[in-house]
This record gives sequence, C-alpha cells and structure tokens, in this order.
Amino acid sequence: MRVAAFAFAAIALCGEVSSFTCRSSLSTRHRPSFVSVTNTNAAVESTVQILNGSEQSIADAAKFMVDAFWLQSPQQLIQHDGWDVSELSEMARSSLIHIQAEDLEDKYGERMGKRKLDALIIAAMDSGNINNDQSSSSPMLGMVTLEVRLMDRQQDFLSIEASERLLTQAVASLGPKQRREFKDASVIDTANQLLSPDITAVCTLSNLCVSPKARRQGLAAKLCNEAERIAKDALGFSDIYLRVELANDAAKRLYEEKLGYESVFDVNSTTTLRVDGIAGCFVEVETDMVVMKKKLR
Repeated sequence: MRVAAFAFAAIALCGEVSSFTCRSSLSTRHRPSFVSVTNTNAAVESTVQILNGSEQSIADAAKFMVDAFWLQSPQQLIQHDGWDVSELSEMARSSLIHIQAEDLEDKYGERMGKRKLDALIIAAMDSGNINNDQSSSSPMLGMVTLEVRLMDRQQDFLSIEASERLLTQAVASLGPKQRREFKDASVIDTANQLLSPDITAVCTLSNLCVSPKARRQGLAAKLCNEAERIAKDALGFSDIYLRVELANDAAKRLYEEKLGYESVFDVNSTTTLRVDGIAGCFVEVETDMVVMKKKLR
C-alpha cells in the first residue's frame, strides 16, 4: 500500500528503456548531507538537512511520521467506539511504522541507478543532537518531502510510477539519434517537448509534519521555505505544487495566508489514508482535495 503518497501536504496542527534518465542539478545519488539553515530564535534550536536515504534515516523518518503526524492528528484516525489513541498497542504502532518505512524506502531510500525522478526528505533536527553521517537516531523535530512528477493540468498529479513510465515510453518511441539527444535532458525539457500540452513536469511538496514540542515556532514555514529554495535553485523549477484536503482548514491557512500558495483546481472524490489504530494499518477513504501552487522567486 502506498502511504506517503496520500499524506500530501497534510500538517498535523505524500524502445531502449535504459537510455532514459531525467537529469536535474540535484541528483538523488549524491545528495548534500546538510543544508545550512538554522532556526535559532525558537525555543527549540534546529538545523535543516536533506536525509541521505540510509536505512537508519528512513527508519527515523517513518517513526517520526507515525508519532508526530498520524497519531497526533485526530482527523487522521478511524474512530472506534470506546477506543482512544492512548490505548494504541505497541504491536499496532510497530506495524504502522513498518508500513510507513517500506513506503518511504521505496520513494526516498538509496536506490542507486533506479530512480529517474528526484525525490528527497528534508528534516529539521535538534541542533544539539545531530549526527552528521545519519548512522544513528537523532531527534527529529519536523520534516517535509519533495518529489518531481508529472501533473495532468485538468485532473491531478500522476503517481511516481506513472510519471516515470510515461517519460520512459516517450523517449523510447524516438529513433536512436533522438533518444541520445534526450539521454541527459531534464525532466522539464523532456515533458515539454515530448508529452501532451496537458501534461507537465512539476515539483511537489508533501508530508509536512512538525513535532508537538516544536510547533508554533515557525518550523513548518522554515521547512517549506527550504523546500522551495531547493526546488528552484537545485531542481530548476519556477513553481511548486502541493495537494491538501479541502477539510484541512489549518493547513490551507498556513499555505494560503503565510506561505503564499493559491488554489489551482479541486480534485473531487479521490482517496487518502486514515489510521486504524486497533488493526495497526492504513485504510483508504474517499475525500476531496485542492491542488495549490506557488510561484518561486
């Protein structure tokens, strides 16, 4: 089951097939370990870094998402009569973390030579407890993810798998000479030149969550601002997109009023996930979303 794909921008208050490789300035194979952004004015001091996709960093991110987002957001929980999240068993929690870790590993883990589209996790770490090689657990205060994918201007974002497949097929349909021309082309150029005008390459922000102890200190905005900087300066995009549930008023206020996003179109009757705390699993439910966009300057 895909997990992070459905947690889009939800804040707790996302021919020769081998000849095609989309390129951008920031390769997921050679990610910088740290981004020099430090939040020193808040009660909790934090440093923002790009996770390296190691097994430990993925495990830390999965645990953080379950504890700080899924289990801290009443709207994300399936309601059972007489049951409260405080009654969640350790077995159910471990199951949720395992499922989340598998999804994050598939999207953001170390997949040398396999990933065609950039995808990365940006985390805010407790500045007093940072391990530079990310080989052991460090206190995480917040996180957000960035993904390059395709978007149908009339409908919704395409999945990572569908995006890679469509781009690969477009290049594979070309003759040998043309394929060579697109071997090192950016995903933006490949999409603009080979795909339908309704399909465009976009950079999406998702899976924003902040630890309860670090909220109301501007950390969510700092994470988003750093993600936007990377999208523009490293990945070459002039806009950034996200998707949020129409009923999530807190998230919409953050993006619209504080971060300058604007609504582009609604996605009605799509699916998202909720947590079944008794079963220790994620359940698909129907919901309405809004796709939002921000111009990067």
